[in-house]
Amino acid sequence: MRRSLLALAAVLIICIVLIGGVSMVSAFLAEPEAGIPQSTANPLTPTNIVADESSSLRNFDLSEAPESPGVEADSTGISYQLIGNVSNAAYNAEKPTEGVRVASPKAEATPFVVVVQDVFLYAGPDFGSEQVGSLKAGNAVRAQACNPGCTWLRLDSSRWIPSEAVGAPPAGLPIVDAEATPTAAPVVFVWPTVTPTPLPTPTAEWSGPRAKEYAILRRGPGTIYDRVGVAAPGAPLRVTAQNQAGDWYQLENGAWVAAFLLDQRPGELPVAANIPPRPAGARNLAVTFSSPWYACIQSMSAFANDEGENVQQWVYRSFRVTLSIENLNTAPVLPVYRPTRWIITDGVGDSVETTSWRAKDSRPVTERQSILYYQDVSRPETWYLLSLGREQWVKAVEFEWNGEVHRIEYTLEEAKNQQNYRDCGPSRNSSDG
Repeated sequence: MRRSLLALAAVLIICIVLIGGVSMVSAFLAEPEAGIPQSTANPLTPTNIVADESSSLRNFDLSEAPESPGVEADSTGISYQLIGNVSNAAYNAEKPTEGVRVASPKAEATPFVVVVQDVFLYAGPDFGSEQVGSLKAGNAVRAQACNPGCTWLRLDSSRWIPSEAVGAPPAGLPIVDAEATPTAAPVVFVWPTVTPTPLPTPTAEWSGPRAKEYAILRRGPGTIYDRVGVAAPGAPLRVTAQNQAGDWYQLENGAWVAAFLLDQRPGELPVAANIPPRPAGARNLAVTFSSPWYACIQSMSAFANDEGENVQQWVYRSFRVTLSIENLNTAPVLPVYRPTRWIITDGVGDSVETTSWRAKDSRPVTERQSILYYQDVSRPETWYLLSLGREQWVKAVEFEWNGEVHRIEYTLEEAKNQQNYRDCGPSRNSSDG
């Protein structure tokens, strides 16, 4: 019995020794090579993913990794990014790209200006230059340069517009010598000594007069004076004085503006003491006589007087002309306006006729004539001279208003209109013809 127990103990000892030896051998075979760092991560997690500087670090969900070229899977089914592809990507990221140019800063664009009135474009900085286009009020264009004094602006199309046609000419534009720019007839502009300062931006606190629309500022009280600036709609206007008639206001910067262009007129104002003298040759009206015409009648014919009454008149030969008036100032031209004088000649001596007639059934002129403010134009009126004898013709027609005399002279060839003034034959009411 004792032997059996000893034999069993020996067998157990041998088994324990054999199991320990197998474990040591397995551990030796499983030991990693020296110098290879050990990862404490999950043994199923790949450890060969390389990120370049442009990559962002984040936790990868390997179960959602997309299939793509350059990816291989081991027996566990987990995808691994090929190190060769990653290395190539890193190399390409570090390799400079050929053919890439560094963009230079864009040159500063020339400034925009806003056109405040319809205006023609000119080939040069001169109203005598060829007209090469037009712009409407409200258009925005680029100003490229200006002439000396900046009375004209050159656009980026190399065309020119007068500075007065824009709301606010930009400062600091390059100066282009006007003599070096080809023009039809260079004009020398003499700017007034008054240089209005820029008008302040409208503020809520201002309760005085404002411009109702684009208001042209002038050197003196009237459109006969040069323009010195433009006030935009809503701009506050600080009024200090007025002219004698009260239809023009002087601003604190010395410029003048028409009273009707203000939305709130000031109260009582003193008359300005420094009103510039009237420019030589300046006129308040632009008067046009057109369509002169002779006609043989030799009969009793009805013509209308100023009151619109038809009056029978014996007429041997008549002469007619159409009169129109443009008001260049703010003083109204009230009815009745008609030709003031007809200068008649027979080739030897002259005579004057002051009576004018109109076509019959015409309304009274007081119902149709009204020229109130500047740039207002009358309705054209045709007037007749009836007292022409057989040997007479019209030498001139005149219109006079407030001391201004507007005159146009005619030759017989200009007005006979296919009827020689002697072609009416002997007068039927004259015994000697």
